[in-house]
Amino acid sequence: MLYLSERDVERILDVREVIEVVEEAFKALYKGRVLLPLRTRIESKKDGGDILSMPCIIEDFSLYTNKIVSVYPGNIEKGLSTIHAVIVAVDASNGVPLGLIEAGYLTALRTGAVSGVATKYLSRRDAEVLAIIGCGFQARTQAKGVGEVRKIEKIYAYDIVAERAERFAEEMSRKLKVEIEVVGTAREAVEKADIICTATTSNTPVIKREWLKPGVHINAIGAYTPNMREIDTETIIDAKVVVDMKEAALSEAGDIIIPIREGRYSEEKIYAELGEIVSGVKPGRTSDEEITVFKSVGLALQDNAAVYALLRKYIKELSMK
Repeated sequence: MLYLSERDVERILDVREVIEVVEEAFKALYKGRVLLPLRTRIESKKDGGDILSMPCIIEDFSLYTNKIVSVYPGNIEKGLSTIHAVIVAVDASNGVPLGLIEAGYLTALRTGAVSGVATKYLSRRDAEVLAIIGCGFQARTQAKGVGEVRKIEKIYAYDIVAERAERFAEEMSRKLKVEIEVVGTAREAVEKADIICTATTSNTPVIKREWLKPGVHINAIGAYTPNMREIDTETIIDAKVVVDMKEAALSEAGDIIIPIREGRYSEEKIYAELGEIVSGVKPGRTSDEEITVFKSVGLALQDNAAVYALLRKYIKELSMK
């Protein structure tokens, strides 16, 4: 059985490859070829964290994966990463274990990839200004994912911890060869943006409707529980909203659940699942003026797809030695 470390994953896999395979996975989901139970979540109330279990089989890949992922926002103050994860991969055709994979970087990579897929279909083709709200580890792959599908000329970065935004700007301006400006408020970051990525653990909106210009696209990927939200109700009401999977969004996404609780939104107003968009069943963006939102809580199929791409490439490398 293989063991692949974070360094192995980062060396072998890039976001472009993951975007391609994640798009295929969402097509498979729409066609009913994915077995995807809702993830289970155990809250560590004593330490203020969550531990989640995320199983999945994608029949087209003949692969079973189960990811154990922890999210501990308080780790920032301890000098530790917020997210830690490990994935077990099994050959779904015979039940033989294939590998154990450290998955902190892979989790960030596949989340950046799904934002890349959503941005490809939902943002304006001429979009060139990106805003990043929340400049932790996940922000880096968000910028990479969006940059693979749109020609980004400028990035505005904001984080409640200014030093994190400064580190993000210094590192990613060099890697992406894009100008990154650190700003003092979320409003400054989003007012001029064509695309916005929110990657926070906020319980209250970090984006307000009155800050947004026409035609903006938002990838909201941070909030993952019914009581967390990054986008205010007015934005959800006015936007064309696409989710990764309705069942998951209605169970976990506070950005959707809270407006429904308020009586101002309903399940029927969700425009589409991402699988419907990438399969061509429903169009993505249909005008330059509409506001679009992709709300993702993160699906195990994204992990499965990334592991499939990882193992395929790694085995190919071994065969060439």
